Amino acid sequence: MKLRPLLLALLLAAPVLSGAEGSCRRISNSGDEENPDPTSPATPFLDSFNGGLTFWRTTVPTPNYQLSGGNPLPSMEVRSISGFATGGLTVRTFNISGWLLIEADVLRLAVTAQTTVTPQFWIGLSDEVDPTGTPGVAAGMWVDASNILHFQVNGADIGTASAPTAGVWHRFTTTIRTDRVVEFRVDGGLLLTGGFVDSIFLTRPIEACGIGYPERPRFDNVAARLP
Repeated sequence: MKLRPLLLALLLAAPVLSGAEGSCRRISNSGDEENPDPTSPATPFLDSFNGGLTFWRTTVPTPNYQLSGGNPLPSMEVRSISGFATGGLTVRTFNISGWLLIEADVLRLAVTAQTTVTPQFWIGLSDEVDPTGTPGVAAGMWVDASNILHFQVNGADIGTASAPTAGVWHRFTTTIRTDRVVEFRVDGGLLLTGGFVDSIFLTRPIEACGIGYPERPRFDNVAARLP
């Protein structure tokens, strides 16, 4: 048996194998990349509803998962056939102490002769912990049945304006600053700055709800992040 050539080959290869082993290093560890604070908006949230309503705790009745419309489709659609509001709260909650920007694209259709429930909606930081569908938010905007846009802080108005044109998508943006003063924008334009969010709303979900039949408001691209 000719073992000597085989042994010689193994001895020559040993430094190469040793060097290869020494050059190995850990590329990543998923545990290192996890957000230590899941309520922090430093990890942004965006729901374009491509996966259904899985990120939401919905009202009863539940909203519609609308596959035939969105910005782009699909979207979450109010399911009202009466005065009951539908929509939901995000499963995830968000801490507002270090800035929080909340925005969503919303479609509100114009009233017609067939309207039995006038469309309205509200979007922003929730003032409740369960999805009851009660109008109002801790920091955000509410378009009522009279076509009035309400700027809300702590569930109360700090100002109003005419609602944007019905029948087209608009982007509603609420920014809570580190001093907890709130900035309100529609389609990028600053409309009002004011109020002070109470500490009882320091960590809350996002709320998106509405009323309307048969003209049902729709929500898309709901986001929460740092400005």
